[in-house]
Amino acid sequence: MNYLLITSLIIFLSSCSSQSWSELFNDDSPEQRNKELMESFGTEEEVLEKFAETEKVEQKPTESTSKQVEKKVVKKRPVKKQVQSKRQKPKKVESPKKTIDKKVAATWPKDYPQELKEISKNSQKLWKSYTPKFFAGEKIFMDINYMGISTGKIVLTTEQETVIGERPVYHVNARVKTADYYRYLYELDDNIDSYILKDIYSPVKFSLIQRESGQDVDDLQLFDIEKLKTYSFYKRVTEDRTKKKKSEEFIPNRFTDPLHVIWFLRGLPMESGLSFEVPIINRGKIIILKTKNKGLETIETDLGEMKAYKMSATTSYTGETLKSGEMTFWFSADERRTFLQFKAKIKIGSISGEIKKYKK
Repeated sequence: MNYLLITSLIIFLSSCSSQSWSELFNDDSPEQRNKELMESFGTEEEVLEKFAETEKVEQKPTESTSKQVEKKVVKKRPVKKQVQSKRQKPKKVESPKKTIDKKVAATWPKDYPQELKEISKNSQKLWKSYTPKFFAGEKIFMDINYMGISTGKIVLTTEQETVIGERPVYHVNARVKTADYYRYLYELDDNIDSYILKDIYSPVKFSLIQRESGQDVDDLQLFDIEKLKTYSFYKRVTEDRTKKKKSEEFIPNRFTDPLHVIWFLRGLPMESGLSFEVPIINRGKIIILKTKNKGLETIETDLGEMKAYKMSATTSYTGETLKSGEMTFWFSADERRTFLQFKAKIKIGSISGEIKKYKK
């Protein structure tokens, strides 16, 4: 059930939650969590350094330095403008995104699978139709239902933009928790983070920290766009054993991860009848999310009656359709394309989520 973490994590919840949002989600610290997760794989320091989050500092000139700059500018002699020959044409400066695309297409890695070349070509076309929908500070609060019973809460957050290595990234987070009152049945406290490169709109890092009854799971996935490889680090701790797994696999040049996919769907064209195939990378495996736009609907939410774009989706994995049934998503029919609602059939029953609060 790893095709979409928002659905796969919730099925473990088994009773309704009455605790307030602030009580459930008041200890969020994504930077510290990811730092601790990376340190837990300290033997891979050379790889991890490239994907470490670095603080982006913007230095503001003081009053004294500003005056010094002004004086220097006054003292400088004016530079004569060079007259451009009529025959000379200005050089075309390409965006980093186009440069990377051309470089990758021209030099596929050795032993790079033909299947991934085809996925790369198709996804590159798809990404050209995509418009990013990242709004720093946005929080989407949802109630989750399993078999018609309210089972828990999830908060989807667009964090402040940051830097991974030397590259600017968007940062999104999902937090899933059970209420204290029901933790004697099953305790769940999960954190998911995705960091998406601002120039090509594909993730560079994904982390999942699961703290659940009977097990602790740390899952770190790093995406090297230049080498077209993913490095996956997985650790599962139970009472009687600790399991650690590391893998390295090729990836296409455009893809999403299990969390970023929600933000990617928000930015796709919403005209009725359009269909898309979105590649999702999870622990080195490629899952194709096949979506189709179903047009506009008016739905009832706790925020009031809202017009929404409806999108159906199914997943395929190594050529076979998963036994997950059809998923349906609803996004607000406005500029922000807010994630309002979802429904999914699973092996036993169905799960759904609906928006309860929204903060810009």
